[in-house]
Parts: sequence; C-alpha cells; structure tokens
Amino acid sequence: MLSVAPVGRFAELLRRHRAGSGLGQRELARRSRLSERAIRDLERGVRAPRTHSARLVADALELAGDDLSAFLAAAVPGASVPDATPRPPISPPDRLVGRDTELRSLLDLVTGARHRLVTVTGPGGIGKSRLVAELAVALAGRTDLAVCALDLSTVREPELVGELVADALGCGPSRLAPVDRIAAQLGERRVVLILDRFEQLVAAASEIAALVRRCSGLTVVVTSQRALRVRGERLFGLDPLPAEAAVALFASRAAAARPGFALDAGTRPAVARICRRVGHLPLAVELAAARVRLLHPAELAERLDRQLAVLADGARDLPARHRSLRATIEASLDVVSADARILFRWLGGFAGGARLGDVEAVADALGRDPIWVLATLTELVDIALVRVAAQAATSRYLLADPMAELAGEHLRGDDDHVRVERAVAARMMRCVLHGPAVDDRDAANVRAAVSWATLHDPALVDDATAAALGRFYESTGRLREGQNLLSRLAVRGPKMAWVRAGHLASLRGDLTAAIALAGHALEKSDHLVRAAALNLLAQATVEGGDPTGGRTQLRAALVAARRAGDVTMIGRVFNNLSAVSIELGRPRDAERQQRAALAAKRRSGAAPMELGRSLFNLAEITLELGECATAAARAADAVPLLREGGYLRLAALAETTAGLAEIRRGDAVAALAAVERAEALLAGESGDDRRMTAIVGLRVSVVRHATGDRSGAARALRAALPPALEHNTRDRDEAADALHAHARHLVDRDPATAATLLGAGDGLRRRTPTATIRAQRDEAAAAARDALGDTDFAARHRQGAILDLSGLLDLCADVAWRADGV
Repeated sequence: MLSVAPVGRFAELLRRHRAGSGLGQRELARRSRLSERAIRDLERGVRAPRTHSARLVADALELAGDDLSAFLAAAVPGASVPDATPRPPISPPDRLVGRDTELRSLLDLVTGARHRLVTVTGPGGIGKSRLVAELAVALAGRTDLAVCALDLSTVREPELVGELVADALGCGPSRLAPVDRIAAQLGERRVVLILDRFEQLVAAASEIAALVRRCSGLTVVVTSQRALRVRGERLFGLDPLPAEAAVALFASRAAAARPGFALDAGTRPAVARICRRVGHLPLAVELAAARVRLLHPAELAERLDRQLAVLADGARDLPARHRSLRATIEASLDVVSADARILFRWLGGFAGGARLGDVEAVADALGRDPIWVLATLTELVDIALVRVAAQAATSRYLLADPMAELAGEHLRGDDDHVRVERAVAARMMRCVLHGPAVDDRDAANVRAAVSWATLHDPALVDDATAAALGRFYESTGRLREGQNLLSRLAVRGPKMAWVRAGHLASLRGDLTAAIALAGHALEKSDHLVRAAALNLLAQATVEGGDPTGGRTQLRAALVAARRAGDVTMIGRVFNNLSAVSIELGRPRDAERQQRAALAAKRRSGAAPMELGRSLFNLAEITLELGECATAAARAADAVPLLREGGYLRLAALAETTAGLAEIRRGDAVAALAAVERAEALLAGESGDDRRMTAIVGLRVSVVRHATGDRSGAARALRAALPPALEHNTRDRDEAADALHAHARHLVDRDPATAATLLGAGDGLRRRTPTATIRAQRDEAAAAARDALGDTDFAARHRQGAILDLSGLLDLCADVAWRADGV
C-alpha cells in the first residue's frame, strides 16, 4: 500500500470546504477580505496560514463545531490533525455479489498493464464504486505495486484534481505543477491510482492522461458515468446484473435486513419480478431488499409503480447518493448542464421514449434549434441518463422507469409544463395522422397524448385524427384500450371518435357496445360521421346474424357518404355490402361490390391499408367461387399493402387465404410456406386482438393437417378454439369451417372421429355455409357414413353437436392422438 504523508492538511481542508460550499476562489477571497492570490497559494500549500487568516477564511466558509476545530488546528504548525487523506477500504462491509467475472476482467486489465487508463462506466447505481473498492482490496496484498484510492464525489472544480491527486500520492508542497510533482515522486514505481466519481470532473481528463504518459509505472482506474474521451482510454462498461445474480443479491441483502429471510417457492417468483421491474440495477435491488423489513416480496412487487418513493431509506453509513434511487439520479443531474436538465424534463413528457424527430418537433414548438437538441441529447446519453435503442432506420431515446418518473416530476413542477405537454401531444397526433408512422412502441405516447387532449385540449383531435387513431389501435391490436380512450375523447371531442371506438368494440366481438357507440355518433352528426356510424351499425347487425337489416342500413350509409362527397367512405360501404352478399349466398354480387369498393378507394387515393383490405376481401370471395389461382394471387397482392400500413394481423390472415387456395390447387409446398409466413407475421405481436389471431390459427391448423403435420395441426386448433368461441359472432362459422376441413382430411384414417368433428362443426355454425364449404362438408359426411353406416354416423354426429368448449378441446387432443398413429 502506498504510504500517504500528512502534508498539506490545511490546504486539503480548505479545498474541500470551499468546494462543498460551492464558492469560487474569487468569491471566497472577497468574503474573507484576503487576496485571490492568497487563497490560491493556501490551497496549493505553498503558503503557511496565519491564525488570523485562517479565522477569516473559516468565518467566510461559515464553519462550526468539529469542522471549525479541525480547520483551525490544521493552521497551527505541528498540531495533531485527523488524517483525512482518502485510502482504499481495508474490507468492504458486505460481499460483492454477481460481479465476479467483471472483477476478474478488471484485475487482469490492471495487473497486466496492457491499458494504463481504464474508465469504469455505467449509469448511477450500477455498482462502479463498489467494484473498484473490491479491486483496491484485491490489489492491497500485492508487494509489486502500491494502491491509492481517492473519492472525488464532493469535488466540483476540475482545477483541484491535480493537487488532490498529488496530496493523495504523498507529494509535498512545491511550486511545480501537480503533474511534474507526481512524476518526480513516482518515477517508474508501479502504482495503481483509483479515482472514484469523476463524471463531474471530465474537464480534468487531459491532466490525468498526461499523468499516465509521464509515469510509466502508473495505472489509473477511473469510475465515471461518462467516458473521459482521451487517447489511450480503455472503457470498461458495466451492465445490469444477470437475472439470477440480481435475485442472489436481493436474497443476500434481504437476509441482512430481516434475519431468517430465504428464497423459497413462496418468495422466489416475487423476488424475480421485483428484480425485473427495477431493471436488475444493483443499487435498486439492494434498496428493494431493504424493504423486506416491512413487506413480503409479493407486496413489494405490487408497489413498484412509484420506484422513487419505494426505493429509499438506504443504510445511514452509505454516501447520500446511495441512500435512495432518487438521490442517485439527482446526483447525475447535478453534473450536467442547465440545458441538459431542461431537456431531461421535456423527455418526461414522452411516456414511451421518443425519436429524434419527436424531440426536435417539441423543441421547435418551444423555440429551440435542432442543433441544440442533438448536442444536449448527446450529453444526457453520455452520462447514461438516457439510453439509445435501435428502431429500424432510426433511434429511440428512452428513460428507465425511475428516471422517467423523476423527469415527469420535474416537468410537472416547471412553469412551462403545459406548453411542453401540449407540444408532445400535438406531435403524437400529427404522427398518427401524417407520419412518421407510429407502431406499438409508441403506444404509451399515443395513450398519454389522447388522455391529455381529452382533459385539456380536445381540439387537438379532429375527425381525421380520430379515424387515424382508430386505425392505430386496430393495427397494434390494442382494441380495448383504443375503445376506452376514444369513447372518453368523443364526449368532448369529435363525433368520429364514437365510430372508431365502436369499430374497435366490434373487432373485439362486443356487438352490443358497437351498436351503442354507433348510436351516439348518429346524434347531431354531419353526413360523413352519419355514413360512418351507419356503416358500423350495419357491420354489427350483419355479425349479429341479420344480413337483411344490415343491407338496409348500408344503403342509408351509401346515401350519406355520397352527400358528404367522401369517395373513401363510399368504398368502405361497398366493402360491407359485399360482406352482406356473401352472407346471403351471392358471391358474384359480392365480387362486383368489392370491385366497386376497390375502384372507389383507388380513385380517392386511399391509404395502402384500405387497398390491401379490399384486395384481401376479393381473395376471400374468389376462393369461395373456387377460383384458387386468382385467390392466391390477390392475397399475395394484399399482403405487402397491409404490411406497409402496419396491419400485420390482417396480412397474416391474407397469407392463410393464400395457403387455403394453394391446398385446393394441390401445391402443399406453397401452402405450407404461406402459413409459415403468417405465423412469422404474428410472432411478437401484442395487444388484445384475440379474434384475428384465432382465425389465423384455425386456418393454419387446416393447412398443417393437409400437408401432413397432424400433431402441429391439432396444437394450432386447440390454441385457436377458445378465443374463436368467446363471442357469438362469425368467428364461430370460421371454427365450424375449420372443424369440417379437419374431418375431410381425417375421414380416410378415422371416420368415427371425422363424424364427431362434422357434428361439432354443425353445432357451432350460425349461418348457412357457402356453397364451397357445404360441398366439402357433404363430401366428408358421405365418406364417413359409408365407412360407419347410417346409425353409427348419426350417433357420432349427435355426440359432436352437443360438445361444449371443454369437450371440443378434448376432441382436439384426440385428433392429435389419432394423427400420431398411437
């Protein structure tokens, strides 16, 4: 261990107290009535203090108690003064958990001297100080090098760094510059210098780099939330703990807080959930573990929506910045510029992170230049207050949960918060309507923007924006959320919001809510909203089993759309008239009407999604007509348009249409490729659009069965049936079609199970099957009857017709058992 001589005590105390009070040398000189040069010389240790001068400085610093006694004693030559020189800890108070790999790597870097300036980086609370404290202990027993550690957490002035390092390394007072004094003192001696908390002192980085160059045996290990950005620097980044290590850390600290605590079947799941919620950040894990004095982990896990309030009350002997998560983040904010703190507050207005264009748009609304945004955002990223996530061809800037919570608090406490919140809401509404495109990653921002507009400025959302919001929630599958938000908005905002809320309710299968919301829209509405409301009402009426009533409502909707002069709406009405014709068993009429819908949409310059929807519907109609090649081609044309519009679920459904068409054409390879593309489109999709996913699953099961993957077919069928049968809608007819298709593929191997499947499908069906489906069903029934005889077939059919959902799922298992040939 490097011996540190007790020199320059008064100089050191003066520097520390002045830095702690936030005074510059000039201001301290003015207050103490000494010259600025005198203060500078006293801090450098080149002038011995007089008792009178020391008293003047102490008064200016407002010292009292023990601080005053130590300060004045240090001014007396030969007096005994407590040794305040920083030293590495002899033994940290607790065991280092989860950082063994990092400690070994850091030891290897330091002892191997391959890199002589190593900066340990990472956000506050990641464990930088704790890791280098363990490093100092690990190096302390070595005889081939000396170790010195210096805590710089209270130092704010970069010009003091050289003097503090010189004092810590035992360099006496001199008129030489600190680097020269240190180089003379160390020579070629092998020394490891640890500088903790350097992020507020990066302006002194060039001095540290010069020191490393001058002292060939010196290795400097720095902890900092941002890189020093000097030549020769080796960055050593710390990430959050692995999941298991975080759980182990929690258990270790919880056992210290509440003796007897142990991980078991009752606590482990909750502890794992806590660790996930706090991002496996070591400090947050430790602060959470301390709460087990009062709370069971399950109770604690439920209270982490407000992490800043919960993750506090750390040990009293810890530095203030480590006693709460709030203090840790605020300590990081203390070392950035005022502009960076402003932008940090503004980012609190984005509930789900922001793209650069989003931040620039808000800044522009508030009178700031885009170059200011880029420079200031760089500072926040460099100090790890903001992290960058890749997003296609752009980047998203995110705040971790506790940082977002603090940024939101600071924003709400700002006099300008209303302007910021309005600018964020206006930006998100513009993106929803005009782009750049928003997707599921923007859901929190859109939700917050709609909620803010509903409460404070409904005029931000017009009819066109309400329609775009409906499309956003449909494409992301957030049907219930969109229905609730748009319903609340409609009370004070645009009437079109009623229609879009009702459409989302219809997609969820809640036809009662859809009809009620359409009724609200019909009250005192203009022609366009009236057309949209009647179109929605008709859609719900048809789904409810009354195609004739729906057709009447659609004719009224067509009149209103023509009066409004909205060609896109005319196309949508024709789209639904086509669906009515299918329900009534008139596929040729349906095709003609769908062609009219597509022509109207093209004429109006409709969005790709609108065109893709009509092409998909045409594919479905031509498949019903038995024109399989045309159906497959139209489905293939629809998919890229739907994907471009963000409607991945509908694009997946179009792929299954192509798959069914290819099966009927006898091309198993093309059919299987189509359903695999459908499954890939749905992978990772979130939201609550269970109906669409279920229909895709039903069709995938049919294609997999037809292509020989019988076990996979049964698994897909079993997963798709429950959501398909949640509501009394046309989904039941899709389920019936799937069961009949499975019967057709199974009848040669197992006519008894095929007969039961036919009965189950007939029991589910709400409407008369189309001619194609009816012919396929009758063909399978005839084959089963021939194999079983009339009596046995009838019994099996009756058995299937009365099955409830549980029985149907058991039947799926039976299908899998039969398919495997057991």
